[in-house]
Amino acid sequence: MDKKLVLVDGSSYLYRAFYALPPLTSPKGEPTGAIYGFIRMISTLIKELNPEYMAVVFDLPGKTFRHEKYKEYKATRKETPDELKVQIPKIKEIIKLWGIKILEIPGYEADDIIATIAKKAVDKGFEVIIVTPDKDMMQLIDEKVFILNPVTGEIFNREKVKEKYGIYPEQFVDYLSMIGDTVDNIIGVRGVGPKTAEKLLNQYGNLKNILEHKDQLKPKLKEAFEEAEERLKENIFLVSLEKNIDIDIQPEDLKKEKADLLKLRDIFKELGFKSLLKDIEKKKVIEKKVEQRTLF
Repeated sequence: MDKKLVLVDGSSYLYRAFYALPPLTSPKGEPTGAIYGFIRMISTLIKELNPEYMAVVFDLPGKTFRHEKYKEYKATRKETPDELKVQIPKIKEIIKLWGIKILEIPGYEADDIIATIAKKAVDKGFEVIIVTPDKDMMQLIDEKVFILNPVTGEIFNREKVKEKYGIYPEQFVDYLSMIGDTVDNIIGVRGVGPKTAEKLLNQYGNLKNILEHKDQLKPKLKEAFEEAEERLKENIFLVSLEKNIDIDIQPEDLKKEKADLLKLRDIFKELGFKSLLKDIEKKKVIEKKVEQRTLF
């Protein structure tokens, strides 16, 4: 049986936790909503998947290699709210106390780190589950790589991608390049939305073939592709995930360690997380019983 590695898109989790809950504060009056939401989501994930190997991957502030080539990349994105920023160090501290590794590399997005580790893991016989609501990650799916959308609970394999988007994972870069992405400030082909992109990719297989046969397209569409031809090369660079980052981490290094329940209990007390404190107490009782059984 394959070893299972779970890679969590920590940056998307942060925002989801921050916006999903009403503002919470600790007894000291510090904001704690994102911390609480994040912990709850990770806790649910661990219960459901019980991974032996796991990492949470974050974006770091600052520019990436994509910004160097394309200044406007993500230029329309809003700054991380200060109320979320102040909660991030505590979230990372809790993840580490839980025995889970954190991965972040200056100049690279979380998506590229995940793509690189997933490729290494598959090469070593692992099965990989990437936890993210980000559709850009669909390009990584193959026989051993799956996407779990934490919002909907759906698990995507090749056929599920085809069912939902009408195309296969290996066509996803071309698909995203054509439709563009307002969030990342990527301008697609004028008049080409998801349905048109899906239809063209099913007819021609890939973007290269569409451009080679653009004379067969309706005049308006042909004109739009001619106008966007140079930009599409840029788009492909921007949406393609980098699978070969120079990162000195092996999948085996991501083995989940034993949680430090005492330190976690102290933090949850400090933050006023009563329900999480109860969970910790339950875990301690279970661990004690297991220890007692193994003594005799």
